[in-house]
Amino acid sequence: MVKSGTVGPKRRWASVVAMASAAFVDGCEDGTLSILWPQMRLTLGASVGQLGAVLGFSKLIRTISLPGWGYAADHLSRKALLVGITGIWGLWTLAIGFVNSLSELFLLRTLSSLGLAVLWPTAFSLLSDLFPSKERGRAAGIMAAVSYAGSLAAFGILPVLAVASPEGWRTGFVVMGVASSLSGLLLLIVNDPPRGSSEPELSDVLATGETARQSFRVADLPAIARVKSWWILMLHTGVDSLSTSILYAWVFTWLEGMRLGSSGFMVVALMGVGNLLGHIIFGSLGDMLEQRFPRNGRAAMAFAGLVITVPALTGFIALGSTSVSLLILFGAITGLGLSSVDAGARWPMAQGVLLPELRGTGRATIDMVVGILAAGAISLSGLLADQVGVTAMLLIMLPIPKLLGALTWLPMFRTYQADRAMLHDTLEQRRALYVVAPSIRPTAVQDTVPG
Repeated sequence: MVKSGTVGPKRRWASVVAMASAAFVDGCEDGTLSILWPQMRLTLGASVGQLGAVLGFSKLIRTISLPGWGYAADHLSRKALLVGITGIWGLWTLAIGFVNSLSELFLLRTLSSLGLAVLWPTAFSLLSDLFPSKERGRAAGIMAAVSYAGSLAAFGILPVLAVASPEGWRTGFVVMGVASSLSGLLLLIVNDPPRGSSEPELSDVLATGETARQSFRVADLPAIARVKSWWILMLHTGVDSLSTSILYAWVFTWLEGMRLGSSGFMVVALMGVGNLLGHIIFGSLGDMLEQRFPRNGRAAMAFAGLVITVPALTGFIALGSTSVSLLILFGAITGLGLSSVDAGARWPMAQGVLLPELRGTGRATIDMVVGILAAGAISLSGLLADQVGVTAMLLIMLPIPKLLGALTWLPMFRTYQADRAMLHDTLEQRRALYVVAPSIRPTAVQDTVPG
């Protein structure tokens, strides 16, 4: 076992800053279409509801690319992936600023979406090797918070560009494309340590050149399928993320329809601030709870946040239209609740039950399921919005998935500790094999697999 005083990988926090910069741009870019749609659709001659079709289709394309990026994150240089794809792919977003029809928008949005899925599976894998288990929530929380800061920046900057002229929305896409390419340059400072180097069982037996022997192979896939907590996380994240995807897809258009003017921007900004602060707070809180209550500390924190978010979302939509004060109050609570699961609990717990060389694929597979479900739900939301109105659609499609998300989280209290213990048993066996025969590359199939 490695000593507790062992120094971690170099440039850990510099790497977080670099990846956070890419997450910032991703956060901006993710909401660009929704924010600019009210002006953009007039130029393209599209209906309000066609936003759902464009967002749903692009999310589906992004989802289809996830298995490939997950495999790449577990098999190739993670730094090269981040620099190359994040930097180059932003040019497609820039090109959207020059479209003149809905068909051109579909084409370029498809191309840009293909590269947007690379960041989070790759960063998920990298963070687990840069930080030990008890520090991953803080690192992931900072990345997620900066991503939502990007969303806030988008809501502050893009509407100003959009209303500057009838074609001002085009400038918004150009700005996002240039920012995406520039963020790729900063990723050159990322440190890509050996996979598994932050695990206490392996950190002192892995050398810098040994990354390859813990890279993913197709034969390793059964190892993921045997982890019960991973299946639960996939089911939970799939249903829980539906409400979040629909909310952020429609909140700007919904507020625009309420004729709130600048108050609408303040509502979205405060919701984003709540989400941003929540990721930092709950990321650190999750780490603290794991140290003090290692069995269920993270799980309990996430469940409390899920339960609180259900009435907050309902109040935000049902009562928000009657009072700006209630809209701001429930929006801020919703933002905090939405951030209580990801950075502080969901993803550190996923990293804690998956083998190092399977984490990118494990995360990408969950994201793929989430993307497929969200693509269908967003497309359905557009059809429903045209039939019953945006407010009624949101009341139907927001609280129920969040409630199901809370219910599907409950089994984690039973499976997480068993899967976590089995992972460490496997890593102990792997350590012994490395010490006896350093040239051997153990596979997940040969190891004792968590499950």
